[in-house]
Amino acid sequence: MPTSGRLRFREWVDSVGILIRGKPYNTVGHEYLKQIINDDHPDQTFQKAAQVGISTVVVLKGLYVAEHLGRKTVYYFQDDGAVSDFSNDRATPIIEASPYLSTRVRSTNNVGLKQVGPGSIYFRGLYSKGKAKSVDADMICLDELDEAKEEHVEFALDRLLHSDLQWVHALSQPSFPGFGIDLRFALTDQQYWMIKCPKCGEHNCLELDFPANFIPISKNQSRSWPDGATHFRGCRKCQARLDMAVGEWVPKYPSRARRGYHLSHLYSQITVVNSPNFATKVMREYEEARRFQTRMARFTISEIGFPYSGGNARVTDELLDSIEGDYGFSLQEVGAFMGVDQGDVLTIAVAILSGGILRFVHFEETSDWGRLDLLMERFSVSKCIIDAQPNKHSAKSFVARYPKRASIQYFTGKELVLDTELHEGKILVDCVKVPRTDSLDSFIDKLEGGFVNLPNKNQSSGINLKSLEDVRRHLKSLISRLEQSSDGSLKRVYLRGESVENHYGMAMNSASIAAFDLGIHSPGPMVLPVWGGRTGNA
Repeated sequence: MPTSGRLRFREWVDSVGILIRGKPYNTVGHEYLKQIINDDHPDQTFQKAAQVGISTVVVLKGLYVAEHLGRKTVYYFQDDGAVSDFSNDRATPIIEASPYLSTRVRSTNNVGLKQVGPGSIYFRGLYSKGKAKSVDADMICLDELDEAKEEHVEFALDRLLHSDLQWVHALSQPSFPGFGIDLRFALTDQQYWMIKCPKCGEHNCLELDFPANFIPISKNQSRSWPDGATHFRGCRKCQARLDMAVGEWVPKYPSRARRGYHLSHLYSQITVVNSPNFATKVMREYEEARRFQTRMARFTISEIGFPYSGGNARVTDELLDSIEGDYGFSLQEVGAFMGVDQGDVLTIAVAILSGGILRFVHFEETSDWGRLDLLMERFSVSKCIIDAQPNKHSAKSFVARYPKRASIQYFTGKELVLDTELHEGKILVDCVKVPRTDSLDSFIDKLEGGFVNLPNKNQSSGINLKSLEDVRRHLKSLISRLEQSSDGSLKRVYLRGESVENHYGMAMNSASIAAFDLGIHSPGPMVLPVWGGRTGNA
């Protein structure tokens, strides 16, 4: 039971009698958690593999902030289903198993709110802005960050603005490079668990050097290992056996203000049932995963703890650097092409075609539909393509004001088709139907071929530079993966969904179609050839 006076988190954990699965909580077998539990840094990011124990640490810290500091913790998840599962399976058992904490629960104790001592811990889903903005907070916990929409995460962080504590702990398995937890971790000091070799003193990082530390067992060594063992975890320099408990956290960028930990399953000390040893199990899974892209994705994310692109992230920083032009943003070009993607806001990309190169000169996001009319006139836009969904009526109304100069866009079919459809039962508006995967493949082909230019970072500043940074990030989120259809066949699709921030990439793709594939055409259906002979990837 806590004594009078403020305790540090580690002291509080030891004093309140935390039980996990009926046993006193400790870090035996999870020695890498010792420093993390003692770390009082207010801003911590955890890029993690599966089952590394960090979720327990973070929920305990949330309870500490509520019960001992008398403050408000808000623990966010991607949706309400995850809220219910976590609250019932993690938080409630911890409280009920502690003789002390169970007596500290006040009047409200349900799935979404637990009043513990003088403070509270809320559990909320991040599927809507309303949920993100519902409660002010002193500590924010962002769980499974990669499954949450970035805009809603920003609203959640705003809940801290009036607190003098302002603790933020974000944790998630990664998904794709430069996205979600990987993006957040990249801005931290990036600490890795370095295991010291007992023989030569070399520091080994199992995940950064994988599979170098998974040493094959030779015939001479086989007698000292169980039957069937093929590998052990050893020093990459001298191959001496490593002790997973003997390590230290080493930051890659020690001068950075934000704290980040990378947690891998590769240094697990759990005894594996039906396997000679852990290293053998890992290498068997690795060799099997190398045969199948979907299994390699799971292995990379869940075992190593790194994001996975599978070779399908074609847009890189190096590519984007190579297509920078020698110009900045502009509002004075004539005869431009414009693409508009719809989401919570309108995402707009404007370009001119010069010497066969599509030079993007303006980007912006707005909720004002009137901006589209202003930009159409300011740039004397020759052709604009706007996403038909979700505000289909507004999109059609806009296109109806610019006959021959604007079209609504649908992602459907196996080839590009031009057609018309009725608006308000009386006005024909142009529409273009394109296969999503083929059109994005074609657009990225143009990026790689040097047929697209971006404004130069050094000639952009203020809001324009911020927009350009968003453009680059969104383009890098144009990542494809294999999915299995209902008939069992595999097809490659580009990621989509509320958590995928690729809106500028989609707007630029529409502008590219307008510039390279359409031009002025007569009303009525017209079928154009499939790009590059690709078929069946819609």
